[in-house]
Amino acid sequence: MGLVKLEKGQILHKAGSDTVDSIEVIVKGSIQISNQFTSITLGVGGFVGIPETPGKPYIYTCQALEETAVYTYPFNSSDDIPNVVRSNPKIAPILAAQSIEGAAKCCDVFDKEYDDALSEYEQIVADYADYPDLCIKVGEVSQKFPEIDELSPPEKNPNLSEWNFAFIRSMKENDATLKKTFYPMNMDICVGMVMTGYATIHNISDGSQQLAEYRKALKQKASNFLTTIKVIKAKLGDIEKSEASGESVVTIVNALSTILLYSGVAPEISTKFEEQLSEFKKNNNRYDSSDEARSLRRNIGTTFYEVYTHAFLKSLTDANIPVEVKMFFMFGFVDEELAGDKNTTILYNMAKAYTPDPAGKVLTIYEWLIKIYNLDVDPSKNEFDQDYPSYLREQKVSGSINEAQMELMMNDPISRLNFEIKNLFALGNRMTFGRISSFVPVFDAMNVLRPLDMAYQTHVKVHGYYDMIKAVDYGVFCRTALYSNVEIGVPQLHFADDIDPYMILLPNVGSRASLWQEIEGKNRRTPARMIVSIFNTENTEECMIKLFGEFRWEMCKTEQGIHWNDVTDPSLTSMYCDYLQFYKKNPGLSADNKEKLRTDLKKYSNNFKNVFIADYLQYVKFEAASSPRLNKIAREILFTFCPFAKELREKIGDNPQYTELINHYNTRIANQQKPLSNIIVRLQKEDIPIPEELSRQYNHLKK
Repeated sequence: MGLVKLEKGQILHKAGSDTVDSIEVIVKGSIQISNQFTSITLGVGGFVGIPETPGKPYIYTCQALEETAVYTYPFNSSDDIPNVVRSNPKIAPILAAQSIEGAAKCCDVFDKEYDDALSEYEQIVADYADYPDLCIKVGEVSQKFPEIDELSPPEKNPNLSEWNFAFIRSMKENDATLKKTFYPMNMDICVGMVMTGYATIHNISDGSQQLAEYRKALKQKASNFLTTIKVIKAKLGDIEKSEASGESVVTIVNALSTILLYSGVAPEISTKFEEQLSEFKKNNNRYDSSDEARSLRRNIGTTFYEVYTHAFLKSLTDANIPVEVKMFFMFGFVDEELAGDKNTTILYNMAKAYTPDPAGKVLTIYEWLIKIYNLDVDPSKNEFDQDYPSYLREQKVSGSINEAQMELMMNDPISRLNFEIKNLFALGNRMTFGRISSFVPVFDAMNVLRPLDMAYQTHVKVHGYYDMIKAVDYGVFCRTALYSNVEIGVPQLHFADDIDPYMILLPNVGSRASLWQEIEGKNRRTPARMIVSIFNTENTEECMIKLFGEFRWEMCKTEQGIHWNDVTDPSLTSMYCDYLQFYKKNPGLSADNKEKLRTDLKKYSNNFKNVFIADYLQYVKFEAASSPRLNKIAREILFTFCPFAKELREKIGDNPQYTELINHYNTRIANQQKPLSNIIVRLQKEDIPIPEELSRQYNHLKK
């Protein structure tokens, strides 16, 4: 025990090197206590070494900020601290006050350390969410970093309570009063306050060490991603600087010549396409309704698909497709002047960074045509709702082809390809563009009404919409299938088969999404085919909800067949048709409800499907968010046939508008679960493996 004098900058204790065997009270000057992340400053009356553990190396560095003097005391355990206070009765209130002040500073420091650790975690998670889009902007192929998905936010030490922090801060705020009236009352009070400060500081020290270890582990685990994202952001910065200075980041010259040369089309077709595009570019009013402009747009479309077909066939045997041709396949890009320098750069980077959907459900039109050509899927229906075999049979009946030709064309890749390009590609491209009369299939900057990176639809975004709708209408993509196995005593079981649709991204800047067909041929267990512009200029979330609503309607019609509007066979379509057809006589509707329905039917030209789609949008977007928009009858029909997912049902269970509906739903599901549960229990007792279909249906009923 004794007085120790320190010069400015002199270190009293160094983290990791000295062993804790003493505790100091500052009698003059000030000392900074620090670790690798933060520091606090203690003045006269402050205890140095309180957060340390006797016999262990120091975890904090203690350095004099000015000429300082400290009085040292032996420190073998926490029991030594009260002795220090009792041996200094004259300054005991000051020691108590300084202990609380030191604890209050530690509270502030810890809160900042925790916020910093949480910010580091949130920044990594946010960067990882933005990473695919940033890769697209700079033209890099995104990688997978599964370790980022495993990260978790920092946790606070359970010994650190909010009330404890509030208490310490409140004591600090009333410091002047306490030093005059409270601390001098009794030595035990001073000891108690010093020990309260000690306990708080010690717990904070433990929590700080845990946060330090967390931040160290976080950086180690995310090191590969952090290095990658740093490079991506640097490249993005270079691109933005180049754009701001007017420099061209990507140099693409004579893209049309490259595309035409690659396609290998006849010279007369090549020349015609060049002339058409030249005339199109010169016309500042190229989207007006004049006969000349209409004719030019129509002619460009005809030539475009001819060039596309030739280029597509060439690409099937080419492992090194030029980036201009990739841009042509994905976006309809044909000319850098027509697209503009900035858009050309963006499209170039998007084409370079493109990665296919691992699930194979979200495809560009190019990838879809490959599936058609390779006979992986059958061609889509034409505008007359004919599938490919039906179309060929009609051609045979009309005498356009004979039996042998029909058999040959049935599995001929090029015939199938031409049918798909003529129908789904050409017609769907025009449909999703939104303005049918002014459609042209080539990429034109004049059609860019929304930043391309925001409008760009990737497989990540589309699957996000799938997840979003399933979080509300969990059975939206389910089909009813039949399972039978007499040997194990299951003669007949209907189960729900969840089948995600194909989403085909068409190469245009458009405003619509559309359901092309709900099933393939007559097989009800095949994926639907939906189409959307690869650059969607509208509210894409609403477009998707409407699209899924359309699928709900059409799938119900397909499953119900001729009974789709027969109310004696209750279904989504039949109940909705009955509701809309006889709404005037419905006692469950108020006068205002009936007037609104009359307006809606007039607005949608008495098209029941379109009224349903509009209601479905309200149901998914607003009703699910506890913002009622539907009348009682519409809500009941929708909830009956499109029930909310379990988590959402539990969330709105106390809403009086849904309480009765949810109770009826739970009763109905319980009645379906009981026999299924009995079958599963019986099979388990008999040591018979549970068929996947039974397990799937049981899990489906629990959703």
